[in-house]
Amino acid sequence: MERFNQFLSPVLRGLLIVIAICLAGWIAYKILNAVLLKYGRKITGKTKTEIDDKFLEFIEKFLSRIFLIITLFFIGRYLATVVGEKFIHYFQEFLFVAVAVITTTVFIKLINLVIDWYLEKTDQKNRTNINQEFGPLLHRLVQIIIFTTGLLVILDHFHIDAKGLVATLGVGSLAVAFAAQDTIANMISGFVIMFDRPFRVGDRIRTPSDIYGEVYEIGLRSMKILDFEKNLHIIPNQEIIKSVVVNYSYPNPEVRVKVTVGVAYGSDLDRVKKIIIDIYKAHPDILETPEPSAYFIEFGDSSLNIMGVGYVSHYNVSWRVSEEIRMNVYKALNEHHIEIPFPQRDVWLHQAES
Repeated sequence: MERFNQFLSPVLRGLLIVIAICLAGWIAYKILNAVLLKYGRKITGKTKTEIDDKFLEFIEKFLSRIFLIITLFFIGRYLATVVGEKFIHYFQEFLFVAVAVITTTVFIKLINLVIDWYLEKTDQKNRTNINQEFGPLLHRLVQIIIFTTGLLVILDHFHIDAKGLVATLGVGSLAVAFAAQDTIANMISGFVIMFDRPFRVGDRIRTPSDIYGEVYEIGLRSMKILDFEKNLHIIPNQEIIKSVVVNYSYPNPEVRVKVTVGVAYGSDLDRVKKIIIDIYKAHPDILETPEPSAYFIEFGDSSLNIMGVGYVSHYNVSWRVSEEIRMNVYKALNEHHIEIPFPQRDVWLHQAES
């Protein structure tokens, strides 16, 4: 053994030790990766959530980088005993930068993984597209914040004053904020709309500017409403968030169908109300609960006004149902010889004395 050691030159012996360290690190990585694949997936397969499966895939993806850093650390410790402390100083500085870069990347990927999981869960629950609309923006913000933090940590480690950089970034951000304050305000309002959920895509709403229609899309800067004429109204999010919006679809899509009719003075109101209620009950789209009803609401100038009330399961059919009930009420009143009067005026002529 002594002759063999004398035969090997120090360089060759060092190379073999480095190879042995690399081989040991590779074997340890393969063993731990196999354990994760075998037992980790069994554990995550028993849970109902998907976040643990994605987290396991994340660990498997970055496990090789972690073992690379550990292997480089042990190689550096060995070479320090051979080359000297000066080498280990430079090697440690290189290793610190590598660890900072890999740690920054891991944090970015991990936080984006959690963001994607939460937004996808929110989309499935509320039937929205938050992930598509705001996912890229959130990912970009996370990357900028964590990358900047990692860069400041590296600069501080090398005793580089980063105050000038921070001040420059602050002034630049302030200038951008002033130039794009309306856009930023609309984006923040879009976040509020997405997470507060006052309305969803497909809901029927009315805005203070009397725009009435269905929510077609909720975007990063604006929302779109499709009215009954198939015109698309594009409204900035900031205006929506500051306004009183009527939502006809929340908390449920049931809608009241009202029909008002005037009959002549002297008509049998109980009979008229029964006719209207029977027409409501006979319609297949009118709900049994709440039960349809009719009310005498007004002494008109030329008629006694009665309002029928019933409910349908969804606002999409309310216009059609109300039109069909008006037609049936008109036919029924004619069949029962109940007069629907025209506007009338009594004119009195008075002849003045000569």
